[in-house]
Amino acid sequence: MGHSERVMRPQMLPLGATRFVGVHALIALVLLPAQVQSQELKHWVNATGLDAVTLLFGLAAVLLLAAALGVMFIARARRRERQSQEGRMAPENTYEVALARWIEEGQQLFNLWQERVERLDELQGRLAAMTQEIDQLRQEGEALLLERDHLRSILARIGELIQRASEVRPGATGGAAPEVGA
Repeated sequence: MGHSERVMRPQMLPLGATRFVGVHALIALVLLPAQVQSQELKHWVNATGLDAVTLLFGLAAVLLLAAALGVMFIARARRRERQSQEGRMAPENTYEVALARWIEEGQQLFNLWQERVERLDELQGRLAAMTQEIDQLRQEGEALLLERDHLRSILARIGELIQRASEVRPGATGGAAPEVGA
């Protein structure tokens, strides 16, 4: 069955059923008056008190209603069947769908972990740079401490020299100071 047949067949069946019922109703309308000639049918029609045209019209209406209901039930059944086929999967498809879902979830998890590893690598790089910077600052700090200690020792030496110079000064004039008054 070709693709166009599969597409058109569900649409053609209700039309065909309607035509089929309509044709039969028309045949019944045309042929029934010819068959009314029989005594039994004529007797039954007279007993009901209806004329043949009214009876045939009622029969046509019932047949038309039955055809419409049949078309409606067929369309509903096909719609349900289509929906159930879409909702229902063959067992081999169920495994494929589950496997595909697992693969997709695995890919998402892998991508997430890959992003986290990249972020970790970035953080480790930044940490290594910060560690190197801290070591450099520590070395500079130690150099500054050594320079400070050296400057303190120089200032202490200068302080000692100033103190000695102030002590030596009164006696450094080369002898005794002239006495004033004697």
